[in-house]
Amino acid sequence: MTRRFNRIVIALIVLIGLPYYWLLLDNRPGDAQPKPVSIEQLRALAASIPGQAPSEVRMEQSAWRRVPGTLFAAGSGIKRRRIAIMAWQLPVPGGKPIMIDSGITPEASEAMQLEGFLPDIQQRIDTAIDGAGLVLITHEHPDHLGPLAARGGAPLAQAARLNPDQLPSARLAGTLAWKDAGTLTARIKPGGPQAVAPGVVVIPAPSHTPGSQMIFVRLGSGREYLFAGDIATMEVSWQELRARSRLVGDWLAPENRAEVYAWLRTIQALKAAAPDLVVLPGHDLEAVMAKNARTGVIRAFLGHQPPEAN
Repeated sequence: MTRRFNRIVIALIVLIGLPYYWLLLDNRPGDAQPKPVSIEQLRALAASIPGQAPSEVRMEQSAWRRVPGTLFAAGSGIKRRRIAIMAWQLPVPGGKPIMIDSGITPEASEAMQLEGFLPDIQQRIDTAIDGAGLVLITHEHPDHLGPLAARGGAPLAQAARLNPDQLPSARLAGTLAWKDAGTLTARIKPGGPQAVAPGVVVIPAPSHTPGSQMIFVRLGSGREYLFAGDIATMEVSWQELRARSRLVGDWLAPENRAEVYAWLRTIQALKAAAPDLVVLPGHDLEAVMAKNARTGVIRAFLGHQPPEAN
């Protein structure tokens, strides 16, 4: 009886335990090394374009869902975490605001079966896109680029600054509905970090997607931010060097895991060199708005009041 029981236990471990570990818990970063990006380089680039730098960072959340944390940060536990769809606004004194990411369309929210969608907030984001002087996107997924692509017209043709892998293509045809894309061209080059506005530097970082990029912002006050996008979905992603689970990162939304780890190590290196740097993860609302974190992020776009918790 004991031998038979042991065999059953071993069989269950093999059939259930090993796949569970491999798909949801495995978090071996291997020998991925940080990229040759330094805080000194980013600061120099941020100062290379004359003019007014952004004055503050504002954020709106238009949708969310709750999922086990281990899905988006392998091995971080099965407690359900809020995955927020956020867009960012950087007011510029005397000029038009800068936008980072664009929220999500109602159609994409339904297709992704999100738990909550706030149409009024998304409309507010859409209006902000229309009035922006510059729009940057951390990567080409529907919950970041979707509304910008769907609006088309002047915001896309004039304000948007995309990299080659964020442009309309056969690869993106099934996930993004482009409107009036016309002769849209890449205005961000592949390769190293590059300044795009006073105080704003884009860091091409193909990893989570081919068009992934991080954005370094140095405000006029000197405060510094790093918008990590979905390279670091959650705060724990970069703090504890946790990529997405293999279930998500290998199967559901394939990414280059080795490159993700390399960029997570890069974030850690930048934070070590600049302890006051505020790292803003792609979907972690709790980390962004935590009182003890003191990120300085204002949860309301210009002309609006912070919403009640939702």
